[in-house]
Amino acid sequence: MARIAHHPAAQRLGRRLGHLGKRLLGALLDLVLPVPANQSLDVLAGVERVLLVRPNFRIGNTLITSPLIGALRQRFPAAQLDYLGGDTTMSLLRHLPIDHGYAVSRRFVARPWQFAALFWRLRRNRYDVAVEAGMGSFSGGMYTWLSGARWRVGCTGKGDRFLNLRLPAVATEHVYDSPVAFARHLGVDCPAHPVYRVGDDEAAEAESVLRGLGFAPDGVVLPFVAVFVGGHQDKRWPAQRWLELARSLGAAGGRVAVFLGPEEMHFAQRMADGLAGVAQVVPPRPLRLFGALWARAALIVTPDSGPMHLAAGLAVPTIAVLQSAGSFIYRPRRAHDVVLLRPSIEEVAAAVMAHPAWASIRT
Repeated sequence: MARIAHHPAAQRLGRRLGHLGKRLLGALLDLVLPVPANQSLDVLAGVERVLLVRPNFRIGNTLITSPLIGALRQRFPAAQLDYLGGDTTMSLLRHLPIDHGYAVSRRFVARPWQFAALFWRLRRNRYDVAVEAGMGSFSGGMYTWLSGARWRVGCTGKGDRFLNLRLPAVATEHVYDSPVAFARHLGVDCPAHPVYRVGDDEAAEAESVLRGLGFAPDGVVLPFVAVFVGGHQDKRWPAQRWLELARSLGAAGGRVAVFLGPEEMHFAQRMADGLAGVAQVVPPRPLRLFGALWARAALIVTPDSGPMHLAAGLAVPTIAVLQSAGSFIYRPRRAHDVVLLRPSIEEVAAAVMAHPAWASIRT
C-alpha cells in the first residue's frame, strides 16, 4: 500500500479528487455560509489563546509558514500559541516556540470520527484567534472556521466565507516574502526565509551516521556536498543525470553524499552500484535526522523540492537545479546560493567546483 501511495499516478489522482471535493464543498457552502462582515485589527485585544493553521503535507509549504510562529509570538507575547498542521510535516517545527501541536491526516478520509474528535478538542480550547497561514487557502480557511475561534484571521481569497478578519491579499515576487508581508499586516515582522532548528540529540545522531559514511573520522565531521535526487516528477532530473553528476564530483576529489527520498528507492541499488568507491548513497531517513544531516553539509545540490526549503532554513549554501522558470519564486537567495535553470550536467558540476565551499569539500 505504501508503494501505491507514493506512485506518481496515485498522487495525481489524489490531488484531482481533492480539488474536485473542494469545488463541490464550495458550491454547497455558497448556499449555507455567506461571507461574514469584516472586522478590524482593533478587536484583537486581550488575546490569550492563538492557533496558527496550515494543514499541509508538503515539506516546503510547512517550512515557508515557519517564520509566522515568531511573528505571532511578537504580536501576542503573553498568549498560548498552538499549531494545526499536517501529520507528515509537523515534526519540521520541533524546537520552535509552539506550545501545542495538532495534526490532521489523510487517513481522516477513512476515519472521519478522528477528524471530528480533533476539532472537538480544538473547540474546547476556546481560541481567541485562529490565523490561516495559507494566504487565502480554502482548506486552511475551513479548518480555521472549524476550530471555533472567535476571531478568524487570514488573507482574502478562496476561504473568505470562513474568516471574519480578512487582511489584504499578499502578492510578492518570492514566496519567502509572503509571511513577511502577512506579518506586517499584523504590525510585526519575521525573517524572509524558513526557520529550522536542530536539537542536540539530532546533531549527535547525524554525526554517528556521518561517521559510518566515513565523513567524520576521529569525531570531526569533514565538509561534504549533499546531493538530493528527489522532488516532484516535473521538477526533477532523470536518475542517470544525478548519477553522472555525483560520479564527476567524486572523481574530482569531492566528498559526496547522495540522498534519496522514499520515492527514489526503486533506483537506490543502481545508484549504489554506479557510485561505489566514488560517493556515498544515503537511503531515506526520518525527517528530523535528514535535517540534522543536511545541517552538517558544506554545500547542497537540489532540485526545486521540500529539501531545498530545508536547506534555506538551515542556511547551508545551495545550488538549485531548476527545470522551470516558475520555480524562481521558490529559489534560494542567500549570498552563497546559486540558481541554475535547465542546466547541463557539466554546468552543474562547474558551479559546484566554482563555489567557495568546494575547496574544503575536496579530499
